[in-house]
Amino acid sequence: MGAKTVLWCREKVPFMALWLVFLTIPLAISLTKYAAIIFLITFLWSGYWRQLRPNIFVLTIAIIFIINMYDLFRYHLAANDYEPVRHIWYLWFLPLVAVMPWQKKDYVYLLRSFIVALTTNGLIGILQVLGWHFRDLLGQGPIGLAQTHITFSMMLASGLLLLMFAITEKTLFWSPRIALGIFILLLWQLMFTIGRTGQAVYFILALLVLLWMFPRYRVAGTVAGFVLAGIALLSPVLRSRWIQAVYDVYLFFNGWVITSVGLRLVYAHSAIQMFAEHPFFGVGAGQFRTSYYDLARRGLEPKLPPVVDSMIGPNNSFLAYLSELGLFGFIPLVILIGYLGIRAWRHSDPLLRYVQVVTWLWFVLGSFADTFIWLEGQAIPFAILMAVQYGQEKRSAPENAF
Repeated sequence: MGAKTVLWCREKVPFMALWLVFLTIPLAISLTKYAAIIFLITFLWSGYWRQLRPNIFVLTIAIIFIINMYDLFRYHLAANDYEPVRHIWYLWFLPLVAVMPWQKKDYVYLLRSFIVALTTNGLIGILQVLGWHFRDLLGQGPIGLAQTHITFSMMLASGLLLLMFAITEKTLFWSPRIALGIFILLLWQLMFTIGRTGQAVYFILALLVLLWMFPRYRVAGTVAGFVLAGIALLSPVLRSRWIQAVYDVYLFFNGWVITSVGLRLVYAHSAIQMFAEHPFFGVGAGQFRTSYYDLARRGLEPKLPPVVDSMIGPNNSFLAYLSELGLFGFIPLVILIGYLGIRAWRHSDPLLRYVQVVTWLWFVLGSFADTFIWLEGQAIPFAILMAVQYGQEKRSAPENAF
């Protein structure tokens, strides 16, 4: 009996560690890295590592890791900011999670843990609105325990997209009514959080999901999408943020760049120039800020005041890797992301296919607005959710497990 208990622990503890990872992301992102370490330790203890073998996950991640290390040592570890390349190392979740013996119930528990964490944070957000100000929210809205409005709005977007499936799929939650109640809570939180990226990603993908889930009712789905957007625009916070974004674009084309949107456009333009000058190996890991100052000295980009010095960086995942690592680092990353998208679309299980396709779209679309690829709140869920396979698909075609 004791041997069976130990065996059960060795098999199941890594799954429980992943639940812990998903619980910490909305509630305590500072602890997520420690939860990731716990998962790594339990994965080694379980013996699943014996199933690892060369595959596209391992090879691509090895190439990306080598490129990162090469650039770091090439610049003598004197870079301004390692963040755009450092957090991509969380892609090591891909090969580890892929070899675990997943069952559908394990995947359901993983998704539930994420929704439970978001729901808990949503309830804390309500308390903040009612006057429980245990921390300075810095005007970001009722974000609960989340660190910043940018990453949190993306978390809310992913949770809402998952709940859209849960409302119609009874196996994901005990009752569609529970899913609907949580959906309303998270939608309220998204409407009053100032994170525009998550808001844009959600409303774009919500319309696509409605058309995908109800192909026979495309007109009704389109109308529902517009109604949903109209309800959201009733929020004065959301409406003012998007009006400000439009005004920022107007100011940018009239010569004033020191705005939230204007600076992002400047950095995107400078990233393209860096890539044009260094197309193969980029300007180097963590060298974006130094390279921007060089472009400004040459009159190719506007000189910025010291107050925005800490904000200088490539606010786009793809431009980050094009500018800092060049084609040498960008191409393996795009191949990996493309492979994951194709693999997700070919899944036969409705839940697995829906979650992975939507997660892929969420991640790729969000990466055009900010460098989410370097943040734990986006990189870790993406890597974990995209790696899972289970059930008949895995048993009938083991050669395609990766």
